[in-house]
Formats: sequence, structure tokens, C-alpha cells
Amino acid sequence: MTMNITLSELDKRLLTKGIAGWRNANADIDTAIESENWCAIDGAQNARSLHANTIALIVNKYTDTTAEQGARP
Repeated sequence: MTMNITLSELDKRLLTKGIAGWRNANADIDTAIESENWCAIDGAQNARSLHANTIALIVNKYTDTTAEQGARP
């Protein structure tokens, strides 16, 4: 199934940065795990969560909601 969303220019830029940041954080996690650097693992996990939340907020902004999903009538 394909999802097509028309985004504003600002949201396109934010989504692009969010996806790039999420990918970079994943690579940072791998590097930190290999070096057993627990502080770096924690920081990279927090960065990944931040980017994932940004992506989710943008996608959810443009998707249809129904009252059953918690939208106010």
C-alpha cells in the first residue's frame, strides 16, 4: 500500500532533516555500541527518539483522523 502526502515546503525540509538525523543517530548508536560507550549510546538514542517524533508529528499532521482515533468532532 502506498501513502501519498502533499507537504508544505517547511514540512518537507523538516521531514528531510528528521529522516537524515534519524539515520545518523542509528549509525552513531552502532558506533557507540562497538566502543561500549554508554554515554554516547544514551545520547544517540535520545537523538534518534527526537527525530522519530519529528517525523511522526509531520506525518500525523497530514493524515486523516476519525473520531474513533481521538479526533475532536
